[in-house]
Amino acid sequence: MCRMPDAPASFFAYAFPTPKGAPLDGATNEAVGILGDDPLTSRVLGMLLEGSGYEARVLQEDAVLANPSASLAGVNLVLFMPLLDEQRKDELLDAMKGSPKTAAVPVLHLSTEMHEQTDSVLPWPWSTEALVRAIEQVLHPTGGGETA
Repeated sequence: MCRMPDAPASFFAYAFPTPKGAPLDGATNEAVGILGDDPLTSRVLGMLLEGSGYEARVLQEDAVLANPSASLAGVNLVLFMPLLDEQRKDELLDAMKGSPKTAAVPVLHLSTEMHEQTDSVLPWPWSTEALVRAIEQVLHPTGGGETA
């Protein structure tokens, strides 16, 4: 049995290199921002997306509310995690849509409850491949063109 040495918790977050695999299904190295209340789940999702060819950024809610233009600079799409409170989602969306530089950034909501399926709400959990396809459909609705 292998025993991990005693180390601070922050060590494990950075001890292993982030996978940079070949993109799946034509994914590009575009930046996906992740907003959620569970930092561990957000980091794991970020690693899965990075392994699929995306640059993943775990975003800080307070920073997005204070200055959406700076917080979302270079982000092509934002994922809202399922545990994010509905009121907080509304506040974040209002801040994003209220800034001319971030108003057009698409948002996908990952949800454990499906009241009605829309283009911006995805059931969670999904396979990484299914999530990548959904992201690509939002970023490249005509089938693979570059973003403006």
